[in-house]
Order: sequence, then C-alpha cells, then structure tokens
Amino acid sequence: MQGLVNFAGQIGNAIAILLPTFCYAAALVCFLFAGWGFWMQSHPENPFRGKPWIPFVSLVLSGVFSTFDRTLTMANATAGTNLQVSVTALTSYTPPTIGGVLGAGPGETVVNVVQLFLGFFQSFGAMACFFAFLAWRSVVNGRSNRSATSCGVQFVFGVMLINIATITQWLVTMFQA
Repeated sequence: MQGLVNFAGQIGNAIAILLPTFCYAAALVCFLFAGWGFWMQSHPENPFRGKPWIPFVSLVLSGVFSTFDRTLTMANATAGTNLQVSVTALTSYTPPTIGGVLGAGPGETVVNVVQLFLGFFQSFGAMACFFAFLAWRSVVNGRSNRSATSCGVQFVFGVMLINIATITQWLVTMFQA
C-alpha cells in the first residue's frame, strides 16, 4: 500500500506543479480574448452580435484565473471551512508513511486512509474547480452543450474534494451515531 500512497502523492504533486501554470496561461488567453472581443465589437463583421457579454465574461475570468488560490479560499469559506488554499508548486511534498492505518473501528480506518491520500484529493479538487471554470467559459461562448448548472455542480464537488478531510470526519460521525 505504501507504493500506492507514494504514487498518489506524486500525481498530486504533479497536479500541484502544473495547476499554477494552467491558471496563468488561462488568465493570459482570457485577457487576450477579451481585448480581441472588445476590438471586434467595433467592426461590422462582429462575431459577438447578439452576445456582447462574452468579452466581459472573459475579462472577469482572466481575473479569476490569475487569483485562483483566493477564489478557492473564498469558496472554502463559503463551504464553512477555514482552509487556506495556496496554488503554488509543492516541491518538498513527501507522502506519509503507513503506520497504524487500522483504527479502533471502521470509521477511524476510513479517516486514516483519507489522510494518506489527502495531497492527491486536494490537488485533484483544485484541478476540478479549474476545469469547471473552463467549461463554464465554453458554455458562455456557445462552444459546449453542457449546462451552466453542471459546471456549478463540478465546482462544488471540486471544493468538496479540497475539504475531503472535513467531509470524511462529518460522514463518519453521522454514520456512527
């Protein structure tokens, strides 16, 4: 099991390294698209005829992507946790070693297993939130058949993955009662 924990830790580390790059690249692309969109609205062959909000949405999403860690911290505060999210590369992450995974009961064992994979769950949740914003942008632009509600559900589940330790402890206490 230690090999699986190490592998999941390395995948979580890779996601944590790539996510800031993806965020800043998406912010730059959205900012350039917004500038191009504002410029194209002054031309007769305006591709945004009937949808003048698309450049504004891209400009707002440029700010969201460039301050993605603060956006996730605010989402965590809304969810009721005080977890501070930092979208910086984890260069010194070491996965935990497996000691006493088995607890006094099944609930304690589940909490211990979630603690082992916490780095992966949190990185994957942040990446899910990032892709929810990208999907919402494609819905607004008319390039996707998804609904905006499904993007919101994806974002909520990403925030839940970031707060997986809190949710697991809550579920364990709920089922042990």
